[in-house]
Parts: sequence; structure tokens; C-alpha cells
Amino acid sequence: MKTDRKRSSGFLDRFGMIMALGCALHCLALTLVFVLYPALWLNRRLWESGLIRQLFYLETGLLAATWLVVIVAFVIGWRRHHRLVPVSLAVAGLALITPAILVTELHFRGWWGSGLAVAGGITLALAHWLNLRAARAGSPR
Repeated sequence: MKTDRKRSSGFLDRFGMIMALGCALHCLALTLVFVLYPALWLNRRLWESGLIRQLFYLETGLLAATWLVVIVAFVIGWRRHHRLVPVSLAVAGLALITPAILVTELHFRGWWGSGLAVAGGITLALAHWLNLRAARAGSPR
């Protein structure tokens, strides 16, 4: 049973790192595309077709999945290592990435929202990496 929990925690942290870095790359790339090609941003057909709205729904769903992975991975990690730094970084990463996606004024403001999301994604990836290392090392006591 303990090895199954150890494997699931490691898998969740690795998966969380991939999700967080993927989020950061997605936000950075999409912002660069819209900044370098403003005709896409100003294209009325993209807005009328609902593509931008569907992208927003996709990002909101990925944010919900991120919250779920973070909660499960860090609860398992906390039970194993009782270290505050990985958990604190995870909370900071979620605090950065959540408003960047859910607050419409930030989400559609180019660099500000993307900067928050990229910083949050990198912070979450670092938190998952530290959680994985701490879980491998075991309890600090």
C-alpha cells in the first residue's frame, strides 16, 4: 500500500510539472502570437466564431485540473515529508495562475495576464519538483 502511494505521489508530481510547464509555455506562446500578429487579435471572425470563448473554457478546465493535481499531490507529499517550502510554493503558484486565467481583465491584457500565468506555471513546476524530492527524502524528523 505504501509503495502505491509513493508511486502515485511521484506520478502526480511529474504530471504536475509537465502541466505547469505546459501552461507556462502555452501562455507565453499564445501571447507572442497575438502580439506579433495583431491581426489575429483584432480578427472579428475569431471572436464571432466563439474560438476565443472555447479557448477560455479549455483554460478554465485545465486550471481546475491543476487545482486537483496540486491538492492531491501536496496532501500526499505533506503526509510524507511535512516540509513547508514545497506547499508554500504551490500556494503561491496557484495564487499567481488563478487570477491570470479567471480575471477577464488580466486574461485579455496580453503581457500582464501572461506574465502572471508564466510565473505561476514556473512556480508550480518548481513546487512539484521540490515536493517530489522531499517525498523521496522522507520525513525531516
